[in-house]
Amino acid sequence: MLRTSFLLLLIWSAVCSMRTPGKAPTTVIFVNCAETATHGGEPGLSLTGKQQSAHLAGFLKDMEIGAVYSPYSPCLIKTVEPLAQSKKCQVQYYRDATMDNMEAMEHILKTMMEANDGKTIVVCAPGKSIIKMAGILGIREKELKSNRGVFDEVLIVNVLEIGQAVAQKLNMNFQKKV
Repeated sequence: MLRTSFLLLLIWSAVCSMRTPGKAPTTVIFVNCAETATHGGEPGLSLTGKQQSAHLAGFLKDMEIGAVYSPYSPCLIKTVEPLAQSKKCQVQYYRDATMDNMEAMEHILKTMMEANDGKTIVVCAPGKSIIKMAGILGIREKELKSNRGVFDEVLIVNVLEIGQAVAQKLNMNFQKKV
C-alpha cells in the first residue's frame, strides 16, 4: 500500500507541474470487471468476483473518490458497488459507446471530467473499452503495454485536459485462495 501511495504521489506531482497553477488534475481510475459466473442464466459475480469487488473497496479505502461510474451491466455494477457504498455514494451509469460511437464516448468522458474537475473518479468498464477511453484522454495504446483484461490491474490516468494525460498501471496484488 505504501508503494502504491508513493507511485500515485509521484504521478500526481508530475502532472501538477504541467497543469495551470491552481488547478489540480482529474484522476480517472479504470477498473475491469471482477470474475463472473452465470447463475441460472443470469450473469453475476462468482465467489472470487465478490471477493475481488470487496478487495477493490479496501484497495481504494484511503483515497478520496468523487464519483463511481459503470455502464448499466450487472457484473460491472456489482464490481464497484462495494466501493461506492464505502464512499457513501451511488454508482452513476453511463453509456459505453466505445465500440459504436467514439464521438458520443468522448462527450460522455468530457462530461464526467467537467463534473469532477480536480477530483478522483473510478470508471468500471470492459478491458477493450478502457483502452479506447484512455486513448480519448490522451494515452496511446502502446504506452499501456498489453492489457491482459484481468481484474487485478487498475489503470490510473491523471488528466490535465482531454488529450493531455499520464497513466500508470498498478497491480492490486489480489491473490486467489487455493
